[in-house]
Parts: sequence; structure tokens; C-alpha cells
Amino acid sequence: MKNIFSWCRRLRASALFAAVAVVFCLAGCAGQQATVTPSVVVEPEALGRGVDVSIAVKDARPSAEVGLCNPASSFGGKLSTACDPSPAIRAAVEKGLRDKGFTPAPARESVVRSVSVELTELAYKPSQQGAHLAARAVAVVNVMADNNGQKMTRRYEAETVWKLPAEGVEPEFDKLLSMTVSKALSKMASDYELIHFMEKTILRTREIK
Repeated sequence: MKNIFSWCRRLRASALFAAVAVVFCLAGCAGQQATVTPSVVVEPEALGRGVDVSIAVKDARPSAEVGLCNPASSFGGKLSTACDPSPAIRAAVEKGLRDKGFTPAPARESVVRSVSVELTELAYKPSQQGAHLAARAVAVVNVMADNNGQKMTRRYEAETVWKLPAEGVEPEFDKLLSMTVSKALSKMASDYELIHFMEKTILRTREIK
């Protein structure tokens, strides 16, 4: 009888250990979510002459997934964005345009200039450097500018690389991804070819029958 009780206790202990192991495994595989809150830092200038510009922003990525939290670990889990970053990107773009002398305005018939901004890529691509991990993030932003029917397309890429101080240390994903998107948007707001295209007056011609 004692042997039976002892066997039962060992069986319960094994089952409990297995359950705990499964919980830890699932927790490790659950991954993390990062909130992207970019900002645009440019030198304030009155190049836009106060003209109205409507702004449209879209998260054009195929999914919210950014990468693996730790590619060296099979239990690292996936990294993804916590929510749609479009509102935060729009606020950053509006600030950048204001700093360059433009006036962000709602889309309407009288506003003949518009900027469409799409986040097409945001990825976490770390690499192993010896015993340490180099945290690397990349972002790609596509822009379509329209000035009274004439269009210009631009592509802005940005990269951020942090060397982590020790093995097993994870970066602040919110800050890393936000900084990378900020770099791409700041490139857009500092693009003088784009700025000149948007501020100049373009008359729309039409065929007279």
C-alpha cells in the first residue's frame, strides 16, 4: 500500500512539474509587443510659405509582426507592434511639415497639395557579434506627393543599431523601433526636393475644345 501511495505522489509531482514547464514554455513563446511613437526633428524654416497640405497615413505592412525577440533562442517569441502606428506617424508628419512652414489641413477641394505616407516595412533584425547581440531595426517609408495633379514619389529608409552590453539582454523595443521610424520621417521632412515640389505653385491646365 505504501508503495502505491508513493507512486501516486511521484506521479502527481511529475504531472505538476510538466504543467509548470508548459506554462513557462508558453510564456516564453508568447512574444512581446512594442508601441511605435515616432517624432520628427528638423530645423524650423519658412520654406512652405504657409500653404495648405492634406496628409494621409497608412500602415501598409502585410502584418504587425516585426521579428523575433531573440533569434538565438527557440523560446524567444515574436515581436510585433501593439497597435496601428498610423495616428502617431501622422502627428509626427504634421509637426515636420509645420516646422518647414506648411499648414496641415483637412482634405477638401480647395486644398490642392497632398502627401500620402505609407509605412511599408518595420523589422527587427538582430545579429550575433561574438558573445553579444547587436540590436538592429530597419524602417521603410514610401511617400506620394501631389501638387495640383502633378505627382512625386519618394522612398526613405532608416536603420538603427544598438550594441547590447551583455548576453541575454534585450533592447527597449519601443524606443528602438520608434527611433528608427523617426529617422525615416525626419529624412522626408528634410528632403528639399520634396519641399520645393510641394511649396511651388503649379497651375492645372486643361484642353480647350
